[in-house]
Amino acid sequence: MTNGRYRPGDSIVLKPGIFGYAQPAGSIVSVLPVSRGVAHYRVRFQNESFERRVRQDDIDAGASPSSLSPTQAEVPQTSKSSWINSNSIRTKK
Repeated sequence: MTNGRYRPGDSIVLKPGIFGYAQPAGSIVSVLPVSRGVAHYRVRFQNESFERRVRQDDIDAGASPSSLSPTQAEVPQTSKSSWINSNSIRTKK
């Protein structure tokens, strides 16, 4: 699973060919939930008055420095246990 690499406020550049030949530069507005194993972001590009949803795969990582260190970008998965501890539940007889 790919975890988010960018934070709100980070500047990004898209890979060539995503929106034609130009490489639009934008700013991360918010981080969206991971969908199908890929992080998604809400991005506002220069000269646009609306926001777009962008996949992390479409961001040029070389031209878009991350504010997160590499260790923060890849957060290990925790165990998939429930937040309820069934052993601590007590019921009256």
